[in-house]
Amino acid sequence: MLVAIAICAGLVYLGYRIEPHHVSRDGNRFLCTGQWLSAHGDADGRKREVWVNVLPYGQLRVDVKRRLRHDVTHWSIEGKAPNPPPRREVYVLRTINVLGGTDRMTIKVPSKSRAVAILEEAMNTPAERD
Repeated sequence: MLVAIAICAGLVYLGYRIEPHHVSRDGNRFLCTGQWLSAHGDADGRKREVWVNVLPYGQLRVDVKRRLRHDVTHWSIEGKAPNPPPRREVYVLRTINVLGGTDRMTIKVPSKSRAVAILEEAMNTPAERD
């Protein structure tokens, strides 16, 4: 009985530790993990599964899964983490919320992903002006 409980606990731990990632063939749509940042740059809340769609002019459409609903917002890439975890790339995203303040989020993708080249290109593309 104890071995079965230990195996189940290990599987639950591994399930939370695995970072989902899936990329379309062109690299413009991908699934990764994202986490909001506080005003001081600290992690705020838990990691979430996010679907990212890279739009023209460097904009990102991010679909965050929250329980039974999805929040879809538009973000721009603010920068890249200088010291990411091994075999990962971390990008910092920025958006303006409904109150006029700035929200930030990090997304983490594997270094060998097709999405990295697309994100690098989007980061270096000037945002479209009205």
